[in-house]
Amino acid sequence: MQFNFSNKSIVITGGSTGIGLAIAEQFANLGGNVSICGRSQDKLIKAQKYLRQKGHQIHCAAVDVSQRQQVFDYAEAVEREFGQLDIWINNAAVCPYYKIIETPEDVWDNTLNINLKSIYLGALVAREKMARRGGVMINAVSFATLMPSVGSGLYAATKSAVASMTKTLAAELAPFRIRVNGYIPGVINTEMAQPAIEKNGEKMREVIAMNHFGEPGDVANAVVFLASEYASYITGSFIEISGGKFCVQNPTAAWQ
Repeated sequence: MQFNFSNKSIVITGGSTGIGLAIAEQFANLGGNVSICGRSQDKLIKAQKYLRQKGHQIHCAAVDVSQRQQVFDYAEAVEREFGQLDIWINNAAVCPYYKIIETPEDVWDNTLNINLKSIYLGALVAREKMARRGGVMINAVSFATLMPSVGSGLYAATKSAVASMTKTLAAELAPFRIRVNGYIPGVINTEMAQPAIEKNGEKMREVIAMNHFGEPGDVANAVVFLASEYASYITGSFIEISGGKFCVQNPTAAWQ
């Protein structure tokens, strides 16, 4: 397969670190016009510097993806920069580590806004900006939608809602030639996953058939496929990138 995203404009929310940054780098490697956003200006500057050292010039902006006006202003800025908007990747998310019954209300509200409302706003942008040309929206889901954990139940609940919205939006946006899919990472070596890895790393590895954690680039490769013409008849679907997590009850038995 030859992937080429020249003349394509790609937005990655939460694109300054981890999986989002890896996705941005991969699209840039493949000729895409890339824009990333995030809430931290410092992280955006660091990401831009990193990609510049790799030979890529990208557009970036500080955006709160839960705020409608900021999201639409950002979409307008991307259009001015690149002339169009073709691919919108809803990668931004937060994962507070609380039991549901111990979650502070302000944390609850912020998590729903960042993880869930942002998908709604991204869909509104896609409907407005991609309807003439068609396009792609891709949503970050999570293995937590398949099997939630005590201590991050709110995150799992929001990601389950994102999975449901992905299917519904695939149908609602199909008349506008906009495909909507999702990606389901397992345990990926990112800043977000570090607290869990540091606390329970060995136990987490034991349930993965491949017996190691994934890297952000593993997810980026799957996202690139979903955004490409090779996936032109795929919508309302999900790719799991988990190394075979819980594909059987006893994956360590194969290594003994």
